[in-house]
Amino acid sequence: MQIEHFLGKRLGLEGGRLRQLLDIAHARRCRRGDVIFQRDKICNSLGYIVNGALRTYCVMESGQEISFLLQVNGDFFGDYESYLTGARSRFIIEAMMDTEVLLFDKSDLDRLIDSDIFWLRFSRTIPDVCFLEAKRRIEDLLFFGPEERYDRLLNKMPEIVQKIPLKYISSYLGITPQSLSRIRKRIIN
Repeated sequence: MQIEHFLGKRLGLEGGRLRQLLDIAHARRCRRGDVIFQRDKICNSLGYIVNGALRTYCVMESGQEISFLLQVNGDFFGDYESYLTGARSRFIIEAMMDTEVLLFDKSDLDRLIDSDIFWLRFSRTIPDVCFLEAKRRIEDLLFFGPEERYDRLLNKMPEIVQKIPLKYISSYLGITPQSLSRIRKRIIN
């Protein structure tokens, strides 16, 4: 099974250990526009994108939507702060195209962690992945200009970037849709 191969490789799990993790996973197929996690709710699960693309965003008081993360195949997702603290999430996580995900409920993960010292050690992997993703996002915003950020996004998800509306990509890059159009024209020429 291809999911097992990619997830096992990403997490460094094989055989029986990978099977144990997949046994607590809940597969979900989402259509474009489906909301996976709601704002003002507690995020009691973490997810893995098998195939597709998600957007994590917040809605400002003005009504403006700010895209915080764009994630694709092989990425983990969820509001990790809400997951850890039990606080209500400020974010909405929505499918940007038809997407298949695996969801891992906190209670199921906690039971797995309590069952074996291996899973207790393994549980450190999740915060590491979340930290590295947040660090990369901050570095993109601090150290790269808009054109470089767009180029890095293209390198990460070239086939999916073409299917995501410009307004979401420009929000994620921290620029206007008009600026993104100019950047795209420069890259094509």
